Amino acid sequence: MEAAILRINGVVQGVGFRPFVYRLAHEFGLAGRVYNSSQGVVIEVEGQRSTILAFTERIPVAKPPLAEIRELSVEWVDPKGYVDFAIDHSQGAQETTVLVTPDVGTCADCTRELFSPADRRWGYPFINCTNCGPRFTIVKNLPYDRPFTTMAPFVMCPECQAEYDDPTNRRFHAQPNACPKCGPVIWLDHGPEPPEQLPSSAEVLREARSRLRAGQILAVKGLGGFHLVCDAYNEEAVAKLRQRKSRPAKPFAVMVPDLEVVRKLCLIEPEEVEELTSWRKPILLLTKNPAATNLAPSVAPGLDRLGVMLAYTPLHMLLFADGLECLVATSANFSDHPLVMDNREALEKLRPIVDTFLFHNREIFNRCDDSVLAMTAGTVRPIRRARGYAPGPIDFQLSAGHTLAFGGDEKNTFCLTKDRRYFLSQHIGEINNLESISYLEKGISRYEHYFQTRPELVVHDLHPEYRSTKTALKWAKSRDLPTLAVQHHQAHLAACLLEHNWTGPVLGLICDGTGYGSDGKLWGFELFKGQLPYFERIGRLAYTALPGGEVAIREPWRMTYSHLYTYLGLEAADRFAADCGLSGQGRVVSRQLELGLNSPPTSSAGRLFDAVSALLGITRRSTYEGQPAIELEVAAIHSPLAGNWETRLEFEIRPDQHGLLIDPTPLWADLWQRWQRKEDPGELAARFHHTMAAVMIEMLCRAAEAEGITTVALSGGVFQNRYLTAHLLDALGSQGFTVLFPRVLPVNDGGISAGQAILGHTVFKGGVLDVPGSAS
Repeated sequence: MEAAILRINGVVQGVGFRPFVYRLAHEFGLAGRVYNSSQGVVIEVEGQRSTILAFTERIPVAKPPLAEIRELSVEWVDPKGYVDFAIDHSQGAQETTVLVTPDVGTCADCTRELFSPADRRWGYPFINCTNCGPRFTIVKNLPYDRPFTTMAPFVMCPECQAEYDDPTNRRFHAQPNACPKCGPVIWLDHGPEPPEQLPSSAEVLREARSRLRAGQILAVKGLGGFHLVCDAYNEEAVAKLRQRKSRPAKPFAVMVPDLEVVRKLCLIEPEEVEELTSWRKPILLLTKNPAATNLAPSVAPGLDRLGVMLAYTPLHMLLFADGLECLVATSANFSDHPLVMDNREALEKLRPIVDTFLFHNREIFNRCDDSVLAMTAGTVRPIRRARGYAPGPIDFQLSAGHTLAFGGDEKNTFCLTKDRRYFLSQHIGEINNLESISYLEKGISRYEHYFQTRPELVVHDLHPEYRSTKTALKWAKSRDLPTLAVQHHQAHLAACLLEHNWTGPVLGLICDGTGYGSDGKLWGFELFKGQLPYFERIGRLAYTALPGGEVAIREPWRMTYSHLYTYLGLEAADRFAADCGLSGQGRVVSRQLELGLNSPPTSSAGRLFDAVSALLGITRRSTYEGQPAIELEVAAIHSPLAGNWETRLEFEIRPDQHGLLIDPTPLWADLWQRWQRKEDPGELAARFHHTMAAVMIEMLCRAAEAEGITTVALSGGVFQNRYLTAHLLDALGSQGFTVLFPRVLPVNDGGISAGQAILGHTVFKGGVLDVPGSAS
């Protein structure tokens, strides 16, 4: 008889790991015990050495589907004389490496029980088991046991307790386990607390569905916050939601019950099916089905894609009956503010928008938006990384030590690192108000606690006026920690290299809206060379004034005017303004440009897309981020010239004292002549996309020849443009380039905090990368 202690850390709590071990130990005829510790899971096992070894080898092969094993160690010890195998109580410790798991969409077993009249949880909106349900959104403390979650107030009834205590039951130690007798409840409108005379869940849901069918807007409390919900087939209801939410054009996501409805509304590839139906249940941007006629036009106006998610909680699933099969389900928040998650807050803030509140009384401790993904070049990639992903770590090969990176001011995430483990936060959003800053700081504090790590370095964006920068500096000062600023586009590049574990020479093409450059100007179409952590800028788009600063982002016609003024002269700019009916405002912009008033120079690719979109009359006033470029892309995709990449506009790339310079003059001259001839806007949109691809390819080819580097990294929000990006990846690959493009991290600003972390840490260490096998 021999004995061993197996120590396992990773995603091993709250995923059915201990009952799995219990059953496996009985299968192998071993004695001992298994328990949660603050390091993960500990297994003490006794039996024949060969049996213990076979048991150990079996664990990673047969583990539960949601479990992830990061480390498994075996220590041979003296036997204690166990006579059977048991699951023991959790045991705490000073140091924790347990991973808090993301929330999990309702599993097939629970779905079957939810709709089975014979089951005691039939129609219960909070059914869950070890394999599904809330995790991150309810965790207050570690270890992940019920007393440390927001389920603590709900004392299990004898039947639920028996399930919870039975190692052979699917609900063994399922911390949110509950039923209609003992668990959370739902109600309509009464107030933040349930009424004394509580209708049944079935009655509440029947009335909620009735109100949705009548065209009402509901605030529905879900897993990580509230959704604003209405019937997506009811144009009047959707238009009312747009009007009340002051959201005239930004597309809404929809929620549907199953793939059958998805296929009615959208065209979907097998890879997309796999992602949409995964336990993460994200929003997926799918191509609209031209044959679909039921969807209200106002759901995603002017776009060829629709954000779709499957119902991922039992409460959501139960809304789909009585003729409802597609619901708008958009985050319940006002623009740029965090998602509403508390009942009282919802009553206070959402009353002007909604007709009805559908509440429940399970507290949300950590707010978490829905994740958004889209397929580009045959691969599904993240746009917004939140529910189903956070707070799960990403294990990369390059160590960033113990670093905290604050990200940027848009699409903010923070990143807390523990050597080669990167804890990227859920989507925080725009950092432009006190609520967002509080959300950011509270998230950092909780991640520090959950993952028991304290940063030794704070990294932030180079922009001195970013709120994230100021928050980072204040935060670091209060803890007496060193800080380091990282240039925005270099953080994009570093994040891409980190993901691909690339430490060799690289050319980095980074194209986005704007980011503060090392020369104090606003960058956005940048070519770098170098290798982690040092890069040199060797190419860019010519600087053009941004008249009015951020106003020009909301009113992209200003960028058109600025480009025409700069490259073709005042007469062309004024002619354009007159065509738009903006002659008076055009004169104001002209004066701004003449005097240089509030007109910072920018090399932004995003603003160039805006300018072309406005010239073509596609989007002259933007009501949401990226609208001009998104609608320009749609016009290009549906143009007769789509796919004919040889149909381009004129362009020029020439050397200047700092490298390669893209001179927009020929492009604007060609585009202006075609616009005056009233050529089709869709065809001109396609020509512009084809020109941008040609510019990027030629820049990279010239740089590769000059520098002898054939590995290319692409990043930045412009590469969310699937039409442009798919062609670039294919064309560059066919020309012999090795192309690195994000798959795990968002290509937009949602991924730069990870890049800040690796770049900042490595520079702070004097440029020495921590790679596997190196001394660190």
